[in-house]
Amino acid sequence: IFCVGEHHEKEIRETERLYGLKRKNLLQYGFGRLDKLLKEREDLKENRTDEKLVIIAPSYGEKNLLEICGGKLIEILLKENFKVLLRPHYRILNDSKKLINSIKEKFGKNKNFIFEESVIPSESFHNSKCLISDWSGISFEYAFVFEKPIIFIDVPKKILNTEFNRISSEPIEIAIREKIGKIVSPDNLSEIPDLIKKIDIDSNLINNEIKEIRSKTVFNINKSASVGAEYIKKILDN
Repeated sequence: IFCVGEHHEKEIRETERLYGLKRKNLLQYGFGRLDKLLKEREDLKENRTDEKLVIIAPSYGEKNLLEICGGKLIEILLKENFKVLLRPHYRILNDSKKLINSIKEKFGKNKNFIFEESVIPSESFHNSKCLISDWSGISFEYAFVFEKPIIFIDVPKKILNTEFNRISSEPIEIAIREKIGKIVSPDNLSEIPDLIKKIDIDSNLINNEIKEIRSKTVFNINKSASVGAEYIKKILDN
């Protein structure tokens, strides 16, 4: 198993002990997509950040950001003259068509609103001011690429494994959430415009903190492809 970080190793070993499973071969691999995004960041570093572009990227499942307060959040940001790029998880597009249609109908004619059904364009991703999410994995990608804090909307956890508490290790999504972002209640959405405007304050300190968390969370940053390829070659040679 190619592991992103130490948290994967701990979870897998504990799962093996808990369920009496055969011990697996674990490779300290890393995160290939993160490496790709870091490379893109270097290639696009001459581009200027669009100080007004905010990405909203909710996860799927019951009580996600979009279901609970998406319309209100978009409205607040547009009134503050931000550009809003909404990229729902593809499951939301299928599971909540009525909600999606109502958002398109309400904001679709606003020149500062972008509805993205596909992958977020690289230029928009890399030039954005900040990302707002709930429990989506894109939060880690964004924080670790740009070393900027995420704005998390504090909606209920997305729990797909109801037995997760049998593993003593705290899920990484919970463990580092407060360290890489600001958590905002759905009742306090009006605070968000000011949070966005303050993102660059103490940015060096925040950048260094997120870099440190990244180095502790992800193996072989910028080297995962070569590590993985070498391991596969070793298997084939044997």
